Amino acid sequence: MHRFYCPQSNLQNSPVVITDPKELHHLRNVLRLKRSDTLTIFNDQGEEATGRIESIQPAKAMVVVESIRKSKPEFPIIILACAVPKKAKFEWIVEKATELGVDEIIPLKTKRTEMELKGDRLQRKIARYQDVAVNAAKQSQRLRVPVIQLITDLPVVLKSFPKGTTVFIPSLSGERKNIFEAFKAVPSPARVAFLIGPEGDFTPQEYDLARAHGCISVSLGKTVLKVETAALTAVACAQLWFRQ
Repeated sequence: MHRFYCPQSNLQNSPVVITDPKELHHLRNVLRLKRSDTLTIFNDQGEEATGRIESIQPAKAMVVVESIRKSKPEFPIIILACAVPKKAKFEWIVEKATELGVDEIIPLKTKRTEMELKGDRLQRKIARYQDVAVNAAKQSQRLRVPVIQLITDLPVVLKSFPKGTTVFIPSLSGERKNIFEAFKAVPSPARVAFLIGPEGDFTPQEYDLARAHGCISVSLGKTVLKVETAALTAVACAQLWFRQ
């Protein structure tokens, strides 16, 4: 069934009005839906409504709600703070991390991060990441869209994690635990976060800084993984270990 994201909608009040230009364009011009067609709408409160189109006008569509389902937040909250790789790879990371249930994504700037964006270009990039997350949530039947933060320097991110967050940093050297052994040591965390380094890895100074903030070094296996592979491997392991 076709899904539409209306983050501010109160699905308890029928009919629900779709006014977002992108969603209207998709409904009217891409899918060519008509009056009485069935669809679903989800908001940013973990609710999804199934309903039928009552009317389609140039600036809005009216949907009569027939049923509502709600989801409870899943725990632990999963945060992915990932260095931004070159080209469009980060969009792919956002898409797949959303499918895997990540709650928050932080594009990470490190010493070896090569992407430099400022001003309007930066805002457009973050908006693009958010669009990718919305579309991935639609496709994967998620009722919540992850929060996409601004591109943030590693030292700022390390200070910004809420109290009680368990932070893991996959590492290629030094003392580190198998990721599942590390999970076993924190049986009921409220939040888990992953710091994923850039192409070329974190610098020794960045590793020292992370460990000084209590980050736990873990291994993702014997092979050297690319940024996107490491990010999704860590998130998938957390989803399977903590939420199944």
